Amino acid sequence: MQTIIRSKNVLIDGKFKPADVVIQGNKITAVSSYNSIDVAIDLGERRIVPGFVDLHSDAIEKEIEPRPGARFPVKMAVIELDKKLSMAGITTMYHAVGFNDEELQKGRGTKQSKELIEEIYKANSSHLGVDNLIHVRFEITSHGSIETIKELIKSDKVDMLSIMDHSPGQGQFKTLESWREYHLKSYEIEEHEVDEYIKNKNSKDKVHVVEDLVEFGLQNNLPVLSHDDDTNEKVDTLKNLGVSFSEFPLSIEVAKYAKTQGISTGMGAPNVVRGGSQSGNIAARELVKKGVCDYLCSDYHPSSMLLSPYRLKEDVNLALEDGFAMISTTPARLANLTEKGEIKEGKIADIVVIDESHFPKVVLTFKDGEVVYNGIRGFNL
Repeated sequence: MQTIIRSKNVLIDGKFKPADVVIQGNKITAVSSYNSIDVAIDLGERRIVPGFVDLHSDAIEKEIEPRPGARFPVKMAVIELDKKLSMAGITTMYHAVGFNDEELQKGRGTKQSKELIEEIYKANSSHLGVDNLIHVRFEITSHGSIETIKELIKSDKVDMLSIMDHSPGQGQFKTLESWREYHLKSYEIEEHEVDEYIKNKNSKDKVHVVEDLVEFGLQNNLPVLSHDDDTNEKVDTLKNLGVSFSEFPLSIEVAKYAKTQGISTGMGAPNVVRGGSQSGNIAARELVKKGVCDYLCSDYHPSSMLLSPYRLKEDVNLALEDGFAMISTTPARLANLTEKGEIKEGKIADIVVIDESHFPKVVLTFKDGEVVYNGIRGFNL
């Protein structure tokens, strides 16, 4: 089946241009001059951009348990989130599934996380609308998770690996007090549980465990990321291990240093849309303004991806084209998704159509050349 769509605002080679886009099967087979093809679906002024590539989101956790203790079936959650992703313009999602046997809210244990990955993998192979991939997040003190993670990697069920350390006194929690405040407020825990948790966490060997797992991930051709980097020394250590992305660097200085070391940096789209970090860390727009943020991910809020380029244009005068590159072209390139992230002949037809007449919203999403979301009243192919 051939589909031809037309708009005065198609993102091609980093610029919005009038064009006709020809889709045949799952590929873009031609990008032609505007109005050059007789039979085309005219989308007027609506913007046509590549499908969004989201390298990190734990939104599935909230889909499973939207309120503490109110759990829904995993099968249902995976299907329902997949529908929401297509409506948000996300055509490739890396579900950030955490492995942390010691986490206080008991939501990221090895068994539970493995089961979630198995369900996403199975559903993605059969009936989901967009590409649902797996980004394993390993808490470096969760030693009991290592063999399970390796098994999942060996069975090709993992697409990305990241290393995180939520110990108090570094990273996201600079002080013990900030760690306590966050966890006591967020989770139903007692003071004595906190003390025991910290004691146990600080006693664990971290260095050799991280070296072993990162090496294993690299041997299996996975992109490896770090999380919440807060010092240049940490960046150096991780670079020597083979880490190539720094997620959510905690200062402009660290982000700058990471860039000088050839490490790509990413921040959260919700941080951009809300105007700052939910946890009080650096505002993403400050890193974008300094040119030290390469891409955005949805982190925990998929619908923020769409609005983030518009907020960056408004807040730091970043060209809209460059903002869209941060949620499509650049993350696709960093994840080695060579056939995605661009509207170009020969690329996969993952395409999003945006209506700006009232407020930016996705009105049409193509995945592999097929419409997986249609929000245009009266529109039929």
